[in-house]
Amino acid sequence: MGQRDRLERIVEALREAQLDVAHWSTASALVDEASGLLGNHLAILRGNVPDEAEVLFGKLYKRGKPDEDLEKLYVENYSAIAELLPRCFSIADGELSHVTDMFTDRERAVSPTYNDFLVATGASNALVTHMGESGGWHLIWQLVHSRDADWKTDEVTMIRRLLPHIRHFLRVRRALTEAGIGAVRATAAAFAARRIGIVLLDREARIVEANDHALALLLAADGLTDRGGYLTTRHAAEADMLARLLSSALGPKVTDAQGGTMPVRRVARPPFVLHVLPLARENEASFETPGECALMVLIVDPLEKPNVDAVRVAQALDLTLVQARVAAALASGGTVRSIAAASHRSEATVRWHLKQITAKLELSGQTDLVRFVLTTPGVFNS
Repeated sequence: MGQRDRLERIVEALREAQLDVAHWSTASALVDEASGLLGNHLAILRGNVPDEAEVLFGKLYKRGKPDEDLEKLYVENYSAIAELLPRCFSIADGELSHVTDMFTDRERAVSPTYNDFLVATGASNALVTHMGESGGWHLIWQLVHSRDADWKTDEVTMIRRLLPHIRHFLRVRRALTEAGIGAVRATAAAFAARRIGIVLLDREARIVEANDHALALLLAADGLTDRGGYLTTRHAAEADMLARLLSSALGPKVTDAQGGTMPVRRVARPPFVLHVLPLARENEASFETPGECALMVLIVDPLEKPNVDAVRVAQALDLTLVQARVAAALASGGTVRSIAAASHRSEATVRWHLKQITAKLELSGQTDLVRFVLTTPGVFNS
């Protein structure tokens, strides 16, 4: 399997984990495999002062399995005297630092944390990154390599390519945590005022829940409708296409599930655009049990475009303002032709910008970019 395929598998696992952090173990195992790691430690904290920060999530995994003995050893013997955590807060946002470089020569000689814990457990040959968000949210990610092996260029490259997706993971987790309600329903609620319809489907593709905007669209039955509790379309050919898309997104295993995008025609107005996203599953073994949310369907009406703010997109996704304007316009229902006309650029130039954006964010194409933007908290105008 190539690095590109490994990256796509990790990104898909991160999408599952951002809605249910219990699925981080799967993503963690894939990261270890792709980057040649012994294990990694992800911590999400809230608070501006390291010593007083509240740990919202913190697990040390080795190939997807929690190392509870090592966690206990650290908490009971070293957490009160550890020098590393406060220094992680000082790492430049999104940069990678080597653990050894975060200790002075004298500390490497006498520090119990460094010698008795990091060196003794093999964690001294690790890279650490820190990402901060408004409101005192912080993500610290420690990636542990074999103690006697040099870091290879492709391993570090893979980690750097993952950093935008890890940042996105943090932002979604923050948005869902601050919402104070169930993860999937929090996501649906977040779109209530965005002029984006949200329909949640169970494992049998039955409608579980829909926000007010989606309900109004289904009641109008102009192109998209609810038939016996199932989401479908008025046109038979499109109904078959939607059924195939939903079936693909409800693969027998999470790793087989594939989201997708399709248009849905209306009588006298431009078509809807449907984005289908698989959601995390609580229990893979109970796949036949209905009632749990398995799919999220975003319904975007080009006549009621979501008001995506280009400046916020630039800040959230680390894009240039020109790139962000193109991404925001696309996510708001634009096409290459309409974006070119509105920005007085050629269609070839717009396509070039989109190619640069998807490459930078490690996305597979324009539809993936739209889903990525629409599910990024904080990019909409109030």
